[in-house]
Amino acid sequence: MTSTPSAFDDFALARRATPLTSIVADEIRRDGPITFARFMALALGHSEYGYYARPGFTWGASGDFQTSPEVSPVFGYLWAHQVSECWERLGRPAPFHLVEVGAGSGAFSEAMLTWLRERAPECFAVLHAVVLDGMPRRIEDQRARLERAGFTATQVEHADAAEWLARDERVTGVVISNECFDALPVHIVERRGDELHEWHVALDDANSLALQLGALSTPALAATFERLGVQPGDGCRAEVCLDAPELMRAMARRLERGYVLSIDYGHDAEALYASWRRMGTLMAFQAHSPQPDPLAQPGLLDLTTHVNLTSLAQAARAEGFEVPPHVSQMEALVGLGIGEAMQGAQERAGSDFLAYANARRAAETLMDPTGLGRIRVLVAAKDAPSDLACLSMPMP
Repeated sequence: MTSTPSAFDDFALARRATPLTSIVADEIRRDGPITFARFMALALGHSEYGYYARPGFTWGASGDFQTSPEVSPVFGYLWAHQVSECWERLGRPAPFHLVEVGAGSGAFSEAMLTWLRERAPECFAVLHAVVLDGMPRRIEDQRARLERAGFTATQVEHADAAEWLARDERVTGVVISNECFDALPVHIVERRGDELHEWHVALDDANSLALQLGALSTPALAATFERLGVQPGDGCRAEVCLDAPELMRAMARRLERGYVLSIDYGHDAEALYASWRRMGTLMAFQAHSPQPDPLAQPGLLDLTTHVNLTSLAQAARAEGFEVPPHVSQMEALVGLGIGEAMQGAQERAGSDFLAYANARRAAETLMDPTGLGRIRVLVAAKDAPSDLACLSMPMP
């Protein structure tokens, strides 16, 4: 028996279909098209099939993306130096809280706590560390990692981010996040003439996930642009994250005095919504490679966008914080002493050249102006000096 080759690509279907594809499709059939923000929330955060919930999920070079804490613990050591300065600038309060929001692999908190324990013992003695995440499995992984590093339950509190941030108690200290805001779900809008529309996720005639232009799902989208004083260009797509300013406010409200330090890819609103940015900043990644279709293989792709730093600054100021101009990660690390750290490594190169070579490679990666070095560092200070070391070396 012979058969005629089919125009239908069964292998393409197999590549695209995931368990989450059916869950999303069933929701669309039941309730109608969903916002891209809803799709992104499921794709990244579904408790069983979301990208961050995958049993085989790994961080760093072997995963889909690499964040600065995975490049080298030196990144965490330098930020621990900043945390120690914050403690000094606040008048050495006791207790002193260090809170990481969206702790990922736990590498950042581990490095910061290790440095503080070894290099700033007086600060560490009064420190109450809090490691926050939204995924139960990750919280347990973070707990296990820090326990292996010698940090006890009395020194480090592990909690669900939403639950801890909603508490009424105010603390003094530092709330820090690294590449946290850029993973929050976003709505996708497009301006056509004088009207703003929203791209929704629907099913096409072949029952595949597809973008569909429709009306705004909430007036908050148009209100965001009014508050910012900017608009996307005609025919331009743009992302709007309604959760980001709310998260910044939640972080700020937990502080009686202290600092919020945000380290993230982002731009001011004017640059983020510039008319030349026709398709926005949404990116999908798999194994460090950009993917063309963010709707393909939901749960297997990392989805990320650049953060609206103007919205974050507005939210912090609304809670009584001072927000000085942000700087790049490259500038921040220079201010925190990466040059001095490299000089010390070079002086020890004769006894351990391999360690020096690895340190130099890590420093180059962290400082790369086309990569991690272009991440932005936003500082918000309440009842505390805002002229921190990380802001001391802005480039002209």
